[in-house]
Amino acid sequence: MQNHLYIKFLRLPLLIRGLLITLLFVLLFGVAIHLIEPSTFPSIFDGIWWAIITAATVGYGDYVPHSLPGRMAAVTLILIGAGFVSSYFITLATAAVTKQNAFSEGKIAYKGRGHIVIIGWNERSRELIKKLTTIDSPQALVLIDETLKKNPIQSRYVHYIQGTPHLDDTLLKSNIFEAEKVLITADQSNEEIQADMNSILTILAIKGLCPKVTCIVEILTAEQILNANRPGLI
Repeated sequence: MQNHLYIKFLRLPLLIRGLLITLLFVLLFGVAIHLIEPSTFPSIFDGIWWAIITAATVGYGDYVPHSLPGRMAAVTLILIGAGFVSSYFITLATAAVTKQNAFSEGKIAYKGRGHIVIIGWNERSRELIKKLTTIDSPQALVLIDETLKKNPIQSRYVHYIQGTPHLDDTLLKSNIFEAEKVLITADQSNEEIQADMNSILTILAIKGLCPKVTCIVEILTAEQILNANRPGLI
């Protein structure tokens, strides 16, 4: 039973584990100082309050242990508890920065619905996103591209997903099932025939996952228009 609880504890996120350990130290020292000096700390709450203030190195001075055992407990709390508190806030700050970087680099899946998925980053998609985000009631946009290192548009309406657009994992990150429509722009860094083949491959991947979603695709060659217009694609 104890081993099972320990394994469950280890599986918790690092932030949760750090918070639980910090709270445990505060609780233990709060109870301990109440038992050591009940006259100075008349209630467990007073002891916990003192433990929080001491571990956080704020030191209001409203509760101060006077006995030798009480002061030894205070020193132990400062040396150990303050370290846990500092480590927790450092971990919290690091996690926040890591999450923000992952969001900017397109590694975070989109959770909203009723959005427009735009595939491909170029001048046309740039102008399209600019127009869609400056109207009176902007709609949420999800930009998918495999060449960008980070989100090129600093707007709360634009969520960036970094990845190959014809792969299921990338499309699932964009929450394709809840999208209103998909706009696919041609990659003009490739030859026209190759760009059209990539666009059609992306349509096939999208329709394979979500047949009902509306797709609008840019085709550069007349030969590929027939393939793009096949039943069930657009």
